[in-house]
Amino acid sequence: MKSYTKMVAGVVVAACTIFVSACGGGTTSNGEGGSSASGNAANNAALTVTDVQGREVSFDKQPERIILAEGRGVFATSILDKDKPFDKVVARGSDLKTAAPSFYEELEKAVPETKDIPEIGNMAKGDVTVENLLSYNPDVVIMTADHYKASETNGMLTKMDDAGIKYVVTDFRQHPLTNTTKSIELLGKIFDKEDKAEAFNKDWTDTVDRVKETAAKADKKPKTFLWRAAGWNDCCATVKESNLGELVNVAGGDNMGDHILDSESGDITPEKVIAEQPEKIIATGGSWVVKPDKNIQVPYVTLGYKANEEEAKQTLEGLTATPGFDQLDAPKNKEMYGVWHQFYDSPFNFLALEQFGVWLQPDLFKDVDVTKHYQEAHEKYLPFPNSGVLFVSQNG
Repeated sequence: MKSYTKMVAGVVVAACTIFVSACGGGTTSNGEGGSSASGNAANNAALTVTDVQGREVSFDKQPERIILAEGRGVFATSILDKDKPFDKVVARGSDLKTAAPSFYEELEKAVPETKDIPEIGNMAKGDVTVENLLSYNPDVVIMTADHYKASETNGMLTKMDDAGIKYVVTDFRQHPLTNTTKSIELLGKIFDKEDKAEAFNKDWTDTVDRVKETAAKADKKPKTFLWRAAGWNDCCATVKESNLGELVNVAGGDNMGDHILDSESGDITPEKVIAEQPEKIIATGGSWVVKPDKNIQVPYVTLGYKANEEEAKQTLEGLTATPGFDQLDAPKNKEMYGVWHQFYDSPFNFLALEQFGVWLQPDLFKDVDVTKHYQEAHEKYLPFPNSGVLFVSQNG
């Protein structure tokens, strides 16, 4: 009888040990508390990651149910698995279809399950609820730095913390040159695709370093007006020391907004643009659907996967119809250019950087073939063929 009792006790102890090992709780740290040891997906071990806000987030095991709070996060998840960019994704933000419609259409053709992924709304606009997030039983919510800022302001972060919802922060928009590789590395760990993340980061870094080295040889940096969503927004939205403005500076230009704005983004008047007389103008464009009640002075630059060269050039030239812009020298000198708006929030920003170099310092970058490079990157990292027009200039 004693032997039987000892045997049962041993089994119970062993079972409890196994149960405790398998069910240890995860933690989140903002630098004020401890965190569990880092790990990887081998044997479904514990994992600790650090996001772009410097927050440590720990998981008992590799995340399997993931919410992409920004739908355009698929730009990055395609890098990790171009055939299954929504693998492990149980829901996504509603922005993909409206902000990048031509990309969405091509993605849906190549990856039919795209249309079946539920949408949660837009965290930056405050229309996502904790109850909605919980309904998907997520292991983690991947949000952007913009989402994080908005959610911190409106109290959503506190609600998520109280509900035990884990989240990590990425950033391709606010400070792309600092945070792109950090974000891809983070996503590689979350999706258990660290090798793919490392390979992309090498491509990205090699290109950025090459552009920096070349642009550093410039004798003069032309004053450059980065015109965000030209024609779509009232004139004239731009950025300061952030976003595509960072790319302008690194590629050999002098971002005009750095000397005018008081915040990372904002508007300047047409009169101010005229007074500044930028030597180069880079306008962002897209394939947005115009609302019937929207008053647009000039058509936006038509760019994207459905655009053609003729339409892109015509709409680029159309920006000169902005009242007073006939006084600008840059368009007269054929120094106005158009870039697909979505590069402002994409890990493929390194290709826009390279194109900016060609536009801003043509003599230094005369041997660079951005079209070829983009085609190669597209084939390597995205699930559908390259098409349309993503870059356009007045002079060819």
